[in-house]
Amino acid sequence: MEIIKEKDYRRSMEEVVLPYLETVKTDGYFDGYGGVKLHYVRYECEKPLRTVVILHGFTESCEKYREMIYYFLKADCNVYIYDQRCHGKSERLVEDKTLTHVDRFDDYLKDFEIFTDKTVPHLLPLILFSHSMGGAVAALYVEKHPGVYRKAIFSSPMIAPSTGGIPKFAARAICCAAEIIGKGKKRVFVSSEYPGKEEFENSCDTSFERFSFYERFRRNDPDYQNYSPSYRWTHEAINVTRSIMKKGEPEKTDIPSLLFSAGLDNMVSIPEQKEFAERMKHCEFISYESAKHEIYFSADDVLEKYVNRIISFIND
Repeated sequence: MEIIKEKDYRRSMEEVVLPYLETVKTDGYFDGYGGVKLHYVRYECEKPLRTVVILHGFTESCEKYREMIYYFLKADCNVYIYDQRCHGKSERLVEDKTLTHVDRFDDYLKDFEIFTDKTVPHLLPLILFSHSMGGAVAALYVEKHPGVYRKAIFSSPMIAPSTGGIPKFAARAICCAAEIIGKGKKRVFVSSEYPGKEEFENSCDTSFERFSFYERFRRNDPDYQNYSPSYRWTHEAINVTRSIMKKGEPEKTDIPSLLFSAGLDNMVSIPEQKEFAERMKHCEFISYESAKHEIYFSADDVLEKYVNRIISFIND
């Protein structure tokens, strides 16, 4: 499959991709766990052969995946995606839209279980595509619900988050202390507020054009300006590794899977990704050494390999 090239990226997105997506798009809301209202979008192609369900990452949204959604549609896949709680147009648990919070990481899993069971039709084979935080949710799901999805794709999954050089026990203790004094919903001290304009050099991307296109969109809409985590979110993210890697859990996943890892990733830990892939029954580990965390926002040379490997995997 030919990807959208960086040299003509903005024009291609504005004149080809986005107008096409609007013609096949329907959106709405569903009730997540505890009655939280979650925004979802579905895209339906003319002659679908399968359905791809997308789980986005931390501080992301449905809108960040428009280019990938376009490729899936062109590969004869319907696509379903939703803004996870406290993201995008979904209901918030805190007033500050730049702050990302969750009471329990398991709430993300319960939301996804509801979405899969009640919103996504099961008339076609289901393919799961996930990134980062969404990869952690996906890992928990496929361990607990074997056989629902035919194949799974993990892109830079958060099997274990990076703690920025702080030992995990220390990071966990700091979060616990903050929660004890009632600051669980406050911004982690090492993070900052949304700056209003993000710099490419500090991003998780290697394509300036892809980064700039979404950054401009995000800057103009407060619903998409998630930026930093609460103490509670951070604590839950650190602890999720125990659940995913619990003895015997990854081994339960016997569906064909791909796990893409980025050599320049500083957001999640790569050793745990490798161990997770090795412990699964049918998982291929693929590393792009020149990529950053958001592989799907890579420069053309990496992205073309990435997209075509995914489409080939789906079609096999």
